[in-house]
Amino acid sequence: MPRTLRILLGPAIALVLTVAVVSSNSTPQRAPERGHYIRLAALDATPAPARANLDALTFRLDLWGDLYNWKLVKPHYVTVPLDAFTAVKPPANSSPQTRAELDYLLGLQKDQTEQEHAWCVKLADIYHHPLLSNPTDPRYRPNRENLFFVGRDLGPWFRQDNLPKTTELLARVYRDAMIYIVELKLRYARPRPHHLEPRIKADDKTIPHASFPSGHSFASYINAGVLSRLAPAKRSDLLAKAHELAWSRELLGVHYPSDTEAGRVLAEDFVRFLFESAKFVQEFEAVQQEWQERSGQ
Repeated sequence: MPRTLRILLGPAIALVLTVAVVSSNSTPQRAPERGHYIRLAALDATPAPARANLDALTFRLDLWGDLYNWKLVKPHYVTVPLDAFTAVKPPANSSPQTRAELDYLLGLQKDQTEQEHAWCVKLADIYHHPLLSNPTDPRYRPNRENLFFVGRDLGPWFRQDNLPKTTELLARVYRDAMIYIVELKLRYARPRPHHLEPRIKADDKTIPHASFPSGHSFASYINAGVLSRLAPAKRSDLLAKAHELAWSRELLGVHYPSDTEAGRVLAEDFVRFLFESAKFVQEFEAVQQEWQERSGQ
């Protein structure tokens, strides 16, 4: 049986076709927080009888848009069942933990500056849309450049034009990740924070999928996990960049902290599954060679 996620400190994904690239000097006005994951996860995650009506709320199926189309997409590398992932689930809507998470988001909203909000809005569009595959589409290049956001400080050589094999590998990994994030969101159908707490002013109330786990967290930590196998000395920085992107979703009010941390935990599983795939390992070795040639490592 799935257990409620107990969050530990470790060492996105919207189906719209707007693509943006945030410059490498874009930074938040405050450092992304971490300690709240442990504090919130220590609270009671079970239903509270006095607020039992909240537990009947789920993300409505009629709002899912075309996400069901992803059930027709075949993965490149990872083919494990959902139950192979760490058994995590969101806290009950009525639980003290969820209430505390909502209060945390309200606090972020209260203290948020205009600059921080603008930063979060820009980061909201940092994701790679796997089905945007027409090279003549003006969105094609910036869409692929988003694959390089987490590793943007690795060096000036770390660009799609310089690393075609890396670009293709990361794009395929993201495609596989999207398949699983859709299935996970469908399994839990967690309502977004503003569905439970109307005082949360979510920037985008039309996101066409449920809250748990965070797609931005899942994808960014997968990206960091793969890149850290290529640049192990940069692992801490890559994970910090992934966390920065993931935490921005909390600051924007569209994800609970437990969504973010679940994305990280499940991403670790996903990266492990990648390296259990012979096809992935073969292509990864070709990417390693490409890095040796391009980066001088």
